[in-house]
Amino acid sequence: MGAKVSKAVGVKVEEESGSDYLKEDIVEEKVPFYLPGYPEAHPPPNKKEDIFNIEDYKDVDERAKTIPDSVADSFDKLIEHLTRDLKDDLQKLRAIFIWLGHQNIEGGKYKDQATDTPIGCMKAIKEKKGTYATFFAVLCRAAKMPCTIIKGFAKSVSYEVGMTEQECKDLNNTWNAVYVKNGWRMIHPLWAYRAITGHSHGYFTKVEDKGKAVREKERASSGKLVTHFNEYYFLTNPEELIYNCYPNEEKWQLLETPWTFKQFVEVPFCRQAFLENKVKFKGSHKGIIYTIGGECTVTIHSMKDMVFNYKLYYNEKESDTPITQTLQLDRYVFISHDQQVIRFQARFPQKGVYRFQVVGGNTLEFSLDLCSFKIVCVQAKDNCQPLPITPEIGFGPSEVLKKAGIKAKSHRTGVVKIEVYRELQISFETQKIVSVETKLVHNTIEETDLIRCISQKVTKKTITINVRVIQRGEYVLQMFTMGEGRMEDKKNVCNYLLTSDTEPKTIRQYENAEEKKARSNMTGLATARKDLESLDTAIEKFQKLGLDDKGDLSLAIDALDIGRMEKDLKDAIGRRRLDCLQKSITRASESKFRDKLHSLLSKAEEARDDLNKLRGFAHDILELKHSTIAELRGYKTPPKVIHDVMIATFLLLGEKTEDLQYWETIRNLLSQPQDILRKVKQFNPMNVSSVTYDDVATILQAHTLDSARKASAGAGTFYDWAKKISEEMGNRFASTG
Repeated sequence: MGAKVSKAVGVKVEEESGSDYLKEDIVEEKVPFYLPGYPEAHPPPNKKEDIFNIEDYKDVDERAKTIPDSVADSFDKLIEHLTRDLKDDLQKLRAIFIWLGHQNIEGGKYKDQATDTPIGCMKAIKEKKGTYATFFAVLCRAAKMPCTIIKGFAKSVSYEVGMTEQECKDLNNTWNAVYVKNGWRMIHPLWAYRAITGHSHGYFTKVEDKGKAVREKERASSGKLVTHFNEYYFLTNPEELIYNCYPNEEKWQLLETPWTFKQFVEVPFCRQAFLENKVKFKGSHKGIIYTIGGECTVTIHSMKDMVFNYKLYYNEKESDTPITQTLQLDRYVFISHDQQVIRFQARFPQKGVYRFQVVGGNTLEFSLDLCSFKIVCVQAKDNCQPLPITPEIGFGPSEVLKKAGIKAKSHRTGVVKIEVYRELQISFETQKIVSVETKLVHNTIEETDLIRCISQKVTKKTITINVRVIQRGEYVLQMFTMGEGRMEDKKNVCNYLLTSDTEPKTIRQYENAEEKKARSNMTGLATARKDLESLDTAIEKFQKLGLDDKGDLSLAIDALDIGRMEKDLKDAIGRRRLDCLQKSITRASESKFRDKLHSLLSKAEEARDDLNKLRGFAHDILELKHSTIAELRGYKTPPKVIHDVMIATFLLLGEKTEDLQYWETIRNLLSQPQDILRKVKQFNPMNVSSVTYDDVATILQAHTLDSARKASAGAGTFYDWAKKISEEMGNRFASTG
């Protein structure tokens, strides 16, 4: 499966300057952000891809585009036209989203209009007295769908990776959450309908583009406003939107584990294509990277068949000196592939501040911006030499080799150590005889002089390459397939960077008082491993000072990683949330610290298995139809068994005994079936006291499963769950005294 890109259609450039149109300053409006009686803010029970397939909504979309302009003078008329004959709220929401996106609001001509009409709202947006989020909320509410207006900060076009917290607080914006399909769903109308092209801060110089040396100085520009249609911002998954949109109220993150504003500010700048294609960072990455000895590494993980590359920019504004005119930076970043892990290892011959931008896509020709970092190089790499070459496909076995029908057998990473005068053998497997060509490349040695250093043997099932070098340094081994032996079909399918033992790195002999203190402080915090936030700060300061790693930095980074994993595991065990437990277990078990975390991992796995067992009790409830729950609510005066079963159920879900004695209270609770199912699904048995479990057991003792089922199928299902939970937890409390 290749890279995914949401559709952006109907592109049109407006005449007005873009400024930062996507930075939507909050205007005080009369429309409330939230209405009483709305469901509580909780993470949605499933993802966009679980509830929405664009192919199923073609008819809805086409009809919404043909709504006559004449009905936009009244919300009632507009909503009646938009939602007529539609089956459910998601279809209605889609119709509203499509209609609004196809209105030429900025280009429209409006006479005096009442503000409480659709045309009046569009006029307010054009005059910058209203927002898309407000108009969208009013439309949804007119269609009887709960919709909130979320205020917060968003990384719009004027954002630059590495901005401070204060700078990010200037990026005001608004978006929406709509309650549909039993959960709150994110929609960002402004970003779905409008974009800015050609925006530039004016202080960057592009110095490398996909391995090619360039020298392109940016010109400051506010850009142009573009009308388009971006599907990505319809029902965006909360765990993706948080990378670029941070709400003022934590609950509207709609995340099980909310982010802090510090996290939002410090994370790398992740673009739509990065999030949409489920690309991940391998290890912990921040938006600002400080080089060590003039070097740094960015590591990403991709499950999709994508090709990756990069662009490098020099920040003239924040760097001490301009970029050296004679210096070309076309061979200083090494891209390696290790199965689904891609590493960008950069070396810098000139100190300064850089923007490093990762790009990727289905092909090298069609690639999109994925993520970017601010790299602060406080000290250029000593004797920094460029790589012999930087091939477009990078280093190590990748999808290109796989598509050629060849599989790496002996070496699966892009860097291979080689000893001078000692032969190195690299082997591959293939299903048929393939015509291949190999060659060595070095910075200073002529290619013709390297021919004698390499030989190859091809059989029906194997390719074997032997290399023997007689001089220290870096070499690139390239392999090409010939395509039935024709030179014109020659294709580079795999590359390895061969590196011999290099001269030992020069270590600074003297450190001043501040530097010594920074090293000592970091080492002490790493040894104690108690204050992880201070350790993180200490590591960052160590890197800012450009101190040499004498092993203590590596140990400190390991201590921080293992400390965070320990904390995550302990928190997950304490919270007893299945999703948090599974996430923490997966991260720890896949790390190099698995053995050190063995005890905590075992406890976490026990807690997970235990929760899975308890959650199994809820299976039948979660399968209940809303109509079955509505049937229970339909009783004016229910049989005692039904009343008792629902008292027991709601006691477990956190309601108070005295409130549940009145059937009307229970009827009100039953009016929100989706909330009941959500609470059962998220039920944490450790949040219930032993006294409550005893009370539930006593209530249910007077009835049987058969009597509950005879009274109501729904009551029987709730009885079965409450009985099993109370017995299981009652036994556990009894065994622990």
